[in-house]
Amino acid sequence: MSTVHRFYLIAILVLGLFLGAAMGGSPEDAVKQTLLNYAAAIESMDIAQVQRYVVTSEAFSVFENGHVNQGWADYRDHHLAPELKMFRKIEYRYEDIQVQQSGNLAVATAKYHIAIELKDRSVTGKGLATIVLQKAGNDWKILHIHTTRIPQKKQKK
Repeated sequence: MSTVHRFYLIAILVLGLFLGAAMGGSPEDAVKQTLLNYAAAIESMDIAQVQRYVVTSEAFSVFENGHVNQGWADYRDHHLAPELKMFRKIEYRYEDIQVQQSGNLAVATAKYHIAIELKDRSVTGKGLATIVLQKAGNDWKILHIHTTRIPQKKQKK
C-alpha cells in the first residue's frame, strides 16, 4: 500500500470517527442528555414530559431523603403530582454528571440544585444523586433515582 493510500485510509477513518461522534455520540453522552432532559421536564411541571424519561413500570424506584417510592405509578401519583400542584415554579438541574455504562445499564452520579417557588415562600437546596438508567430501544430511561440533600450550613450569629 502506498503512502498516499495509507494517508487517505487514515483520513477516512478519522473522519468517520468524528462524524460518528457528532451524529450519535457515546452512550455516556446519551445518558447525560437523558438526565438533562429529565431535569428540564421536571421544570416544565408536566408529568407527561417527565414520563418520557423513566421506566414506567413497577421496576422504577425513587429513594429521596429516606422516603421510598416503588413503581412509576406510586411515584407519579403519591409524590410527584402532589408536589407539582404545590409549586408555582421549579428550577432543577444536574451538574458534574459522571457516567459508567456497561451494556444496557448505566449508573450516573451528579450534583443537583433545586429552587422552588411555593405560594407563600421559596425553597432552595442542593444535593447528590445516583441514577440508574436502562437502555430501551434507542433511548435511555431512568430506572432508579437516589437523592440525598446536602444540609445548608446555619449562619453564625
